[in-house]
Amino acid sequence: MKTAMPEARTRLTTPDDTAQARAAWKRLVARNGSLFQLAFAALWLARGTIAAGWPSRLAIAAVLAASACGLAAWGVATTQGLAPRPRGPAARKLDRDITIATIAQLAVSCALPLLLAALGRPDLTVAAISVTIGMLLLWLRAQLGTTGHLAAGILLIVVPITLAVALTGSALTAAAGLVTGAILAGSAIAGFRWLAQAGPAPRPGLAG
Repeated sequence: MKTAMPEARTRLTTPDDTAQARAAWKRLVARNGSLFQLAFAALWLARGTIAAGWPSRLAIAAVLAASACGLAAWGVATTQGLAPRPRGPAARKLDRDITIATIAQLAVSCALPLLLAALGRPDLTVAAISVTIGMLLLWLRAQLGTTGHLAAGILLIVVPITLAVALTGSALTAAAGLVTGAILAGSAIAGFRWLAQAGPAPRPGLAG
């Protein structure tokens, strides 16, 4: 009597798999992460402009936000098809880690306005959120070697803290918003340009 036994196939994650997953995720973060950065850049540029109280500030805010959206459209067109979603056990682990880190940063960003308002310093909100974004970018740099995140992460921590020491009230909100938006836009441009210059992903990096 013969019994058909299914062949057990267990694939172990090798250092090469991990390196390929990191390379593939670096591409995806360079594209999708840059889009998120530009979305927040538009928000902070608009908020900073409105807080500055300049004449025609609404029109200026609209132009700056539209410029960020234009950069996003350029990035999407320039990097079309260059960052397919990576597959495989190593890629799924990175996916989970990146998702957890991103959700944690967003959760802290949502809680900070309430906390700072309770402490009587709502003007610190933009600067504090900028610091959390900087920490996330530095973490991504450490995990994936992402382009532009090292400089942007350091600036998003050091500059808002410096502004918080020197300014208060609407002046702090305006300065932190404009600076944060500009840094995020610069980081996004660096990510798009790197991906466009890198070209199509090598086939072995897509193995799952």
